[in-house]
Amino acid sequence: MRLLLCLLLFFAGAANAQPTGQHFVSIAFHDVDDRVDQLDTDAVTSKGLAQFFDWLKGSGWTAISLDDVAAAARGVRPLPDKAILISFDDGYKSLYTRVFPLLKVYRFPVVAALVGSWMEDRPDGTVLYGDRVVPRSNFITWAEAREMQASGLVEMASHSYNLHRGVLANPQGNNIPAAITWKYDAATGRYEDDVQYRARIRADLEQSRRVMAANLGRAPRALVWPFGRFSRPALEVAKSVGFTFALTLEPEPAYTSDLYNIHRYFPTRNPSLGEIARNLRFDPADPATRRIACISLDKLAAAGPGASQDEALGAMIEGLRTLGANVVVIDAQAGSDVPGRPLTEVYFPNSLLPMRADLLSRVTWQLRTRGSAEAFIRLPLAAAAAAVGEASVPKLYAEMMRKAASDGIVLEAPISGGAPRVVVDRTENIRARRAALDPAALDPGTRLALSAYRGAASIDPRQRLMLELPVAAGPPDWADMALLPAASDVSGMAALAGRFRSEGWLRPEVAGRVAFTLPSDRSMQVEALRRAQRQGASAFALCPQMPSLPPAAALSSAFSAATYPYRP
Repeated sequence: MRLLLCLLLFFAGAANAQPTGQHFVSIAFHDVDDRVDQLDTDAVTSKGLAQFFDWLKGSGWTAISLDDVAAAARGVRPLPDKAILISFDDGYKSLYTRVFPLLKVYRFPVVAALVGSWMEDRPDGTVLYGDRVVPRSNFITWAEAREMQASGLVEMASHSYNLHRGVLANPQGNNIPAAITWKYDAATGRYEDDVQYRARIRADLEQSRRVMAANLGRAPRALVWPFGRFSRPALEVAKSVGFTFALTLEPEPAYTSDLYNIHRYFPTRNPSLGEIARNLRFDPADPATRRIACISLDKLAAAGPGASQDEALGAMIEGLRTLGANVVVIDAQAGSDVPGRPLTEVYFPNSLLPMRADLLSRVTWQLRTRGSAEAFIRLPLAAAAAAVGEASVPKLYAEMMRKAASDGIVLEAPISGGAPRVVVDRTENIRARRAALDPAALDPGTRLALSAYRGAASIDPRQRLMLELPVAAGPPDWADMALLPAASDVSGMAALAGRFRSEGWLRPEVAGRVAFTLPSDRSMQVEALRRAQRQGASAFALCPQMPSLPPAAALSSAFSAATYPYRP
């Protein structure tokens, strides 16, 4: 009885865990152009930016500086209630020609992130921007940067020296953002080890600081991660070389308690003022539309390296696009689960288990970029523990994360501790509750799952957690979502959705946390989806078996995220 009381008190404490410090919002603009027909996907119009600034001024918002954030973090001066940190990435010429004049009118402070190597290039040269070669004249000069800095309105931050690019990440030739990738050397067939990776990141960040100090009179204190992504080892390096702020591109509020994770909303495709205003609230007013498909890599491995494998991967991606999946769960193991049998082979390089083929990195990246889907990785936890021992589970999951730029991981976990609380789909709050968990207070199965997650998060702390549950129940409030067991038939799905609706799990701001697995009988899947959807369900899965690709037209038209009223 005493143990039960302790567990209940512990889970109550974890349930109340929230990010600490004062919260504020931050926004990440890039280029600004006068003409709509000249905009890239990351640009906004001059008119739209002026309207946004005017809305801030007239709606009680206060544009804050990093000095204001630091003062609030020290407890010296609290932030105003509606505080916003405005930033501009990449150092486009429009920062000087279009943004700076507006700043002088509105007196708004901003943070501007500069890529050192681009600034150092010849004025009449070119810059490799993503996969495009663009004129160096598209970006500001050091003289313009000095003028803006001298105004007191623009703080120059580092956007790295030369990490705003992709580096070779696998044998198949994918280029993945340099700050999060353990580079692959095609000549030796080897990957960077941790020492080499850290040394490369350190050399880049130190060079960025030297170049900016030489040209601007002081080294930057803020690091804006290229592409908004970073690894925990890279963050440790950034702290050690002298950065005191770090900015990401996660669409979440920021908090003065964590100055190395200043999350920012990134407006793309020239959004309207109303859309920007809604997104700055970070409230999930609409249900998250999740369409989850599970895939195996066995057939790709069997195709062997080369053109046949590329063709098979392309067909898989196009099939998933036709299906309309926006979340793909990738099995990192070779072969299917056999209850009670240890894991034998995997699809990523590691020091603990044999590798059948080096495929996980390529498939994950291709699905995220070409397939436009979030990629979650599943490695069966019980089988992994049986193969390497529970003490080595965190190491195995960390090694998996080094080779996969994924969005989350999937773990099987038991249900314990009573009925889960129904909580809003807010990533930052869920993450805080997960961080507050004390492994010593958990049952063995949950403790193992938490250790696997923390192993993965030791490499990529932005990973979300999907739990594969043995029974139909909502996820605990420290997991982002639950993958429910498959419904047996249409009536079973309808009854399950009805139960979850009565328990409060299908409210719009919550529904995306519960994924209903469709029956394995394909003739029932469309009607089962429709019956649950009418009761408010917004997340569905075709798991654990890989769906037939290309899908039947009736299934894709019902399942596709593109046909649902709310987009994620």
